Amino acid sequence: MAAPMSMSFVETVNRIYKFLGSDDLIVDETAVFQEPRLSRQDTDKCDIGLPLITLGGCDAIIPGALLFPEYKQFKLKINLKQVLEELPPRSISWALPIQSCSTFKNSLCVSFDRQQVYRNTIFSILFVDSTSVKLLGSKKVVCVTKDTVSVDQDITDLTELRVALAYESICKVFIYLGYDVKKRSEEEVTSSDFRRLHVCHKQICSEKVLGCSLVHCGAVLNMTTGSKDSNTSVKEYYRRKKLVFERMAKARSNCQGSSDQAATISEAEVTGELLWVKLHDNVSISLSDEDSAETGVSHGATFLLYNHVRLSCIRRKFEQGVESGLYQKLPDIEDIDFGLLTQNEEWQLLLLILEFPYWLINCICPRGKISLHPVLVGLDKLCRVFSVYYRRVRVLMEPRPQLLPIMYARLYLLQCVEHILGTGLSIFGMKPLDSM
Repeated sequence: MAAPMSMSFVETVNRIYKFLGSDDLIVDETAVFQEPRLSRQDTDKCDIGLPLITLGGCDAIIPGALLFPEYKQFKLKINLKQVLEELPPRSISWALPIQSCSTFKNSLCVSFDRQQVYRNTIFSILFVDSTSVKLLGSKKVVCVTKDTVSVDQDITDLTELRVALAYESICKVFIYLGYDVKKRSEEEVTSSDFRRLHVCHKQICSEKVLGCSLVHCGAVLNMTTGSKDSNTSVKEYYRRKKLVFERMAKARSNCQGSSDQAATISEAEVTGELLWVKLHDNVSISLSDEDSAETGVSHGATFLLYNHVRLSCIRRKFEQGVESGLYQKLPDIEDIDFGLLTQNEEWQLLLLILEFPYWLINCICPRGKISLHPVLVGLDKLCRVFSVYYRRVRVLMEPRPQLLPIMYARLYLLQCVEHILGTGLSIFGMKPLDSM
């Protein structure tokens, strides 16, 4: 399962804490720290911020949390002046080199060398065979079982469908994180780093599963009655969703292929609807066609698919332009001037790309409950930033020499966005479309 992603953000946070240092905090290559706060309002002053408690003079404390290999909260006492002066030059050889450090609003603010970060991140995602978050996957094994039947079998109950969809997506998250995933409890496991999970509906979870951490899935409720829906079959729910999107397609005078598109969109929308809420919480759904029609393309899984279509259309139009002779082939990444990417949305997209591994890590964080919504919420943020950018910035331009360098830089960035969004969709079994 190929998953283009960059671990450079996780590694950079690791190196920052290693630089800050502490005798009682062992930081090796397997350590994964809690994600620092990314700044999206004050991007000129700060890219990421670590909480900072000043003590007077040069002394300060940075609190934090280690997520892996085991959860641990800590406080690091630092010489603030020394950190501000020495951290940037220490990071010159890092994948995400730091341009400057400062203090701002009770935070240790880190600003990256943006041009180098663009180049290194894009190269890592598009040209390096990075198939998993390897920091977490070294000799780690997880066995994931469930109380319900397979997604491919005839599931009649919507709550049972939620359990089955959650099970498949949880397995994919662990695979992307580099784990060896076992789906049968009787499989032999030799690894000492072994985790066993059982996915089930929290009210009917089997009590016969021993030695497992239970992943409880809440019930699917009828929004009108407020009780568990037992009257609507899975086939009927999919059928209703498909009809809604077929009507929407016809209303846009886009009848060609609308039935196949509607089936793909409705399947993705059902998955998103059942998994967007925290797994242990109940999820309420509306069986009203009017409420379903209000979804449109600005919410939920449909919004993710719609923006993936936008991204793939930009790429295909450029490729068609190359074939027709309108454009030259995309230059080698070494020849791209990423310093031309000065739009705020461009940098926000890059930061969200860097966050992707943390979305996966937050799904399985041992401190909390197994969940899937961090990935869906992250993908939604990515699409909302891209949607603003798409409406405001023209990517494909006339083939004038003075316009081509910035167009090439933007195309490289958007290829990464398309990769990350496509990877996220695949975790939930959502099939990308060619058009919408």
